[in-house]
Amino acid sequence: MSESAELMAAERLASLGRAAIECRRFASPQREGLSKAWGDAVARLKRPQRETTLREVEGLLAPQAGGPGGGGEPTRIGGPAAAAQELLRQRASLELKLQTEAERCKELEAALRREQNEQREALQSLALQQRKLKELQEERSRLLSEVSQVESKLRLQINETEQVQLKYDKLKSSRKSLGDQATEHAEQITALKTENERLRQELEAARQERDTRVAVAETRVAEAEAETAETVMKRLWAGMQAEIPKVFAETHVPTQRTFEHLCAVLVEFVRAFATLELHVHHMLRDLRQVSEQADKLNHFYIMFTKNPGLVDTLRDYLTSGKRKGNFSNLLRAQQVWARAFGSGAYKAIVRSPVLIGEELNYRSWPIKSSFTVTEDAALGKYFKEEVHKAVPEKVGTTLRRHAADMAYEDYNNLMKRQR
Repeated sequence: MSESAELMAAERLASLGRAAIECRRFASPQREGLSKAWGDAVARLKRPQRETTLREVEGLLAPQAGGPGGGGEPTRIGGPAAAAQELLRQRASLELKLQTEAERCKELEAALRREQNEQREALQSLALQQRKLKELQEERSRLLSEVSQVESKLRLQINETEQVQLKYDKLKSSRKSLGDQATEHAEQITALKTENERLRQELEAARQERDTRVAVAETRVAEAEAETAETVMKRLWAGMQAEIPKVFAETHVPTQRTFEHLCAVLVEFVRAFATLELHVHHMLRDLRQVSEQADKLNHFYIMFTKNPGLVDTLRDYLTSGKRKGNFSNLLRAQQVWARAFGSGAYKAIVRSPVLIGEELNYRSWPIKSSFTVTEDAALGKYFKEEVHKAVPEKVGTTLRRHAADMAYEDYNNLMKRQR
C-alpha cells in the first residue's frame, strides 16, 4: 500500500515536472504557476523521502520502450525525439538536484546565520566580561592604594597615640607627686592642730596631776616610812612571781642585788623595745599608701608618731603610776606589728609568682599588630618598650601593697588572739 502511494506520488511529481519543463519551451501563461507548484511540491517532501522520490522521478523520466505493450523497437539514439526527451530528462533531473541543493543551501545559510548570531552574542558577552574584569582590576588597584594610605595613617596615628600616652604618663606622675606633697602638707597641718590641742589638754591635765602626785607622794612617803625595805622587796617579788612563776622563783629570797639585776634587765628590755618600736615605725612608713585616705597603715603610723611612744609612756607610768593600760596596749601593738610584718612579707613572697605571672601573661598585653607585623614581633617590641620598663616597678608596687595588706590582716588576727 505504501509502495503504491509512493510510486503514485513520484509519478505525479514527474508529470508535474515534465509539464513545468514543457511550458518553458514556449510562451505559456501557466509557466509561473507550474514552476511554483513544482517548487512547493518538492519543498513539502522531507529529506529522506525527498531523496527517494527524486531517484524514482529520475527512473520515470528515463527513456521508455516504444509501444504500449513494450514489444516495439527502441527509439533510435540518433532520432530527434529521443535526443529531446533525453535532454528534457537530464534538465529535469538537474533542476531537481538544483532545487534540492538550493534548499540545502538555505538551511546551511540559516544555520550559518544562527552560528554567526551566537558567535556575535558570545563576542559581546566576552567583551562585556573583559570590560568588567578591567574595571575590577582598576577597583582592586584603587583599593590596594587606599589600604596603603590607611596603613600609613594608622602607623602615624599609633605614633601620635604613643607620644600622647608618654606625655599623659609624665603629667600623671607629676600630678601624683604634687598630690602626695599636698597630702603630706595637709596631714602636717592637721597633725599640728591636733598637737596644739593635745598640748593644751595635757597642760591642764598636768596641773591636775601635779596636785594629785603631791598628795599621792606624801601618802606613799608615809607608807614607805612605815614599811621596811625587806618587806617591800618580798611583796614585790611575790607579785611578779604570781604573774610569771617561771622567771620569778618562789623559793628565792629577793635582796637589793636581785632588784639591781631586775633594773638592769628592765633597761635592756626598754632599749630592745625602743629599737623594735623604731623598726615598726619605719615599716609602717615604707608600706603605707599615702594616696589612699582610708589606708590603715598610714592611720597607725600617724597615731604612733603623733602620740607618746613606749619610752614616754613607760616614764609616765613609772613616775606617776598612771597610763598603765596605754603602756600595755602600746607594747602589745608594737610586738604584734613586728610579728605581722614578717608573716605578711612572707605571704606576699609566696604569692609573688602568681602576681608576676599575671603581669608577664602576654595574652593580656595590648598588642598593636597588623598584617605587616607578626604577633611575635609585636610581642617582642611591646616587651622591649613597655614591659621591660614598667613591669618591675608595677610588680614591686603590687608586692608592697600585698605585704601591707597581709601585715594588717595578721595584725588583726594576732590582736584578737591576745585578747
